[in-house]
Amino acid sequence: MSVLQEIVAGLGVPNFGVLIPEIIILLTAFTVFAIELFSKARFLITVVTVVGLFLSAVSTQLISQGDLTFYGLYLVDTFSLTFKFFLILTAFFVVIVLRPYLESKDTYYGEYYYLMLFSLLGMMMMVSAPNLITFYMGIELASISIYILAGMFRKDYLSKEGAFKYLILGGTGTAVISYGIALLYGRTGSFDFATIADTITSDNLDVGAVAGIVILLIGLALKASSVPFHFWTPDAYQGAATPITAFMAVAAKIATFAVILRIMVEAFPFAYEVWNLGWALLAAASMIFGNFVALRQDNVKRMLAYSSIAHSGYILAALAAPTDAAFTALIFYSLVYIFMGLGGFIFLSAMERQYDWNNHINDFRGLAKRSPMMALFMLIFMFSMLGIPPTVGFFGKLGVFVALIGSDIWWLAVVLVVMSIVSAGYYLRVVIYMYMHEPVSKARFNFSMGEAFTLAFMATFILILGIYPTIFWDISSLLSAVLMQGVGR
Repeated sequence: MSVLQEIVAGLGVPNFGVLIPEIIILLTAFTVFAIELFSKARFLITVVTVVGLFLSAVSTQLISQGDLTFYGLYLVDTFSLTFKFFLILTAFFVVIVLRPYLESKDTYYGEYYYLMLFSLLGMMMMVSAPNLITFYMGIELASISIYILAGMFRKDYLSKEGAFKYLILGGTGTAVISYGIALLYGRTGSFDFATIADTITSDNLDVGAVAGIVILLIGLALKASSVPFHFWTPDAYQGAATPITAFMAVAAKIATFAVILRIMVEAFPFAYEVWNLGWALLAAASMIFGNFVALRQDNVKRMLAYSSIAHSGYILAALAAPTDAAFTALIFYSLVYIFMGLGGFIFLSAMERQYDWNNHINDFRGLAKRSPMMALFMLIFMFSMLGIPPTVGFFGKLGVFVALIGSDIWWLAVVLVVMSIVSAGYYLRVVIYMYMHEPVSKARFNFSMGEAFTLAFMATFILILGIYPTIFWDISSLLSAVLMQGVGR
């Protein structure tokens, strides 16, 4: 046997069967790139992207057995497959509303589609990362693609400004994460989560270990737009094309929450004294700052940007309590936020295509009389973000609250409740303008089928999950158990 044959025999062949969702997304991205390069057929680009996303989503449900493949660099389990499915679903809904929006703004570029697919591929890598190298590669692929997406609304100065801030601060976050990874490697001699967990325990927390965890936590907090590392968020969200804002605010954040949970649970399960207080303080700051600044906003798109910072706080507050109930609550809130976040931003995307609509609060005056159904959809989204039953947002916050109380973290639970009350000031303001004011215009609205379907789907699903939350709660509990079982894998 030759030396080459011995090497190949020793390495083995990766299990590509569990990588089918990623392979489909990659092939779809290259196909869309080729179509954009040679024909620029807009309808064909949309169809190919939608079909690729659909096939990839289906394939995540057909993988019956996971695997640790690519020589231990890639983990496919129930946790990663579930998040991949919802990330793909998010991209699907964004894609079906993207072309009408871009054409109405006279800023259509085929690059939007394959950059979104490359970003999605990076997020899928993130949630399947069993070590810091795979995580780093995934977050970089996702981030670089989103930097470009945020700045492609070329006719709007705010888009360039927001993308520049995102690039600079996002690059800073990447550098911080790199430094944290370097410290952890120097301390443990490994990038693997299981090895790090075996090496760093509560009995040997030295300066190097603590510094590595804290610096990595800061970098992750910046990616999750937690206060005080949030400065890029409002400008990047407001400046980007609104469907892209929806993708950034939902898909990118959900992937970040998933990878944060995986790293904390699988890499540092015996050092939770270091990171649980850190996440508690970041969560409290995000809830307080995000809600109070959102109160001052007259532009509803910017208001939702600050609202997303507050929701990062609600979700990450669960990490203050390192228990199975808290992890379940974090996963549940992350998944249901998809429907609230997508609904709110895609509503604005659909309305921006209408005559003289600028997302100012005054544009919402009398919307219930001009378009009762659209007003009802927005009311459901606002109620769910606020946490009013029977919407699913209520159970998202309730799960985190109960987990905090169960761990005797009363101060953070009180912050969560008080800040939820404060948020009523801006969520209900939108509802009041829609239902308790006279319309300033009687111009008719015109919505695409994709927009109408997406908004109806999101609103209906929010209500269904609000009435039957046990479906998603059971899924979240299963995923939490999978993570706990992976400790020391």
